[in-house]
Amino acid sequence: MKVFIEKKEVTELKKEEKDPYAPPDGGWGWVVMMASFTCNLVLDGIGYVQGIFLQPIMEAFNVSEGPAASVGSILAGTIQLVGPFVAILVERYGTRKVCILGALISSIAFFASTYSTNIYMLMAAYGFLGGAGLGIMYIPAQTAVGYYFEKRRSLATGVITCGSGAGAFLLAPFSQALLGYYNNSWEPPTRILAALCLQCAVCGMMMRPLPKRPVASEPDAEEEGRSKNPNCLVSVFRSACSPRLMTNKPFLLLCLCNLFATQGLYIPYMFLPKLAMNAGIEKTSASFLISIIGLTNTIARVVTGIFADLPWINALALTSVALGLGGVACVVMLTCTSYLSFVLVAVLFGASLAAWCAVTAPSLVDILGLDLLTYAFGTLTFVRGIAALIGPAMAGFIVEATGQLDWAFYIAAGLLAASSITCGVAYIVQKVEKTAEADRL
Repeated sequence: MKVFIEKKEVTELKKEEKDPYAPPDGGWGWVVMMASFTCNLVLDGIGYVQGIFLQPIMEAFNVSEGPAASVGSILAGTIQLVGPFVAILVERYGTRKVCILGALISSIAFFASTYSTNIYMLMAAYGFLGGAGLGIMYIPAQTAVGYYFEKRRSLATGVITCGSGAGAFLLAPFSQALLGYYNNSWEPPTRILAALCLQCAVCGMMMRPLPKRPVASEPDAEEEGRSKNPNCLVSVFRSACSPRLMTNKPFLLLCLCNLFATQGLYIPYMFLPKLAMNAGIEKTSASFLISIIGLTNTIARVVTGIFADLPWINALALTSVALGLGGVACVVMLTCTSYLSFVLVAVLFGASLAAWCAVTAPSLVDILGLDLLTYAFGTLTFVRGIAALIGPAMAGFIVEATGQLDWAFYIAAGLLAASSITCGVAYIVQKVEKTAEADRL
């Protein structure tokens, strides 16, 4: 009897000692994970299928590749450019409210864009406002699961990032089917995409906030923090331009690498369906190549993430090789004649670019340490946004000027090759600095 009472007391003590603010590692967290996965599927899927709408937009507004490609370029760039600002909104108002706000803005913007009377209105409504709405959704979708998981955080994060590839895999044939049903008119499919964005508001409602651990802080310190950060813009600038980031050579080289890589990334997504159709591939099959890239990207992200955790693998070296293979894939695309050859090169492109995305965080931690990961990721996201804004539009105008679609893929290959070389230099610099530091010690 005495032993039973002692065991009961120990059990009750353990229950009392349980941290009430610790992530639950399950429960409602699985619902939040699926909500985040769905948001990523919709927002990244819309970003990746712009090439399917390229021809219908050109015909509707009587414009060439340059202006039409600029719409998708503005969309992709704005999604990432707003990242540092959205991070501050999430910190102040939580993932639920910010995700709902992003879903509403993107839904209204896409629906309103279908009434555009010229390409410039479409750039503003679809590209800028729609991209801003998707960007506002993006940060909550990426961070919400972090509050709900601790031991299973890697698993949960891996699942939600797969939403990106799943979006390209599912929305590409879906969008092509809608274009076929509506006689190649881009407006009705875009309204349906607006409805998909609106349902992401429901996903945002599922991101139920957890109680925050109370942090002891003195009033004077809070006032000092407010005076040091008078507005959102100053907060973003100070975090992005931290001296610890701006004086780190490998990090600056990695930013340059991402500037080149992101410009090259979106070009094949934009022009591959048209290249395949020029080679005699049927329109639906040509559009399905984007789905193949998305499916391969989804699987490869998980595999690469596991592979990158091996102790003898360096994240920067892996990134350099992956980007080089992506550049090779862009050149090989120009030699494809059969549908099988297009499928194989799409698999190569999707797998290589997945490796680059999957090891971004480990690369930053390896270079800067865990304490600077958030600031570094925000800065890198901003750089990627600028690059996404430039890449497809630049390729579109060059194709328009030369009349040769091949130039788009040569540009993509050159940018990815430059990013691979830059990342390789970053790896060498990092290795030299670590060796020098070890010698000093």
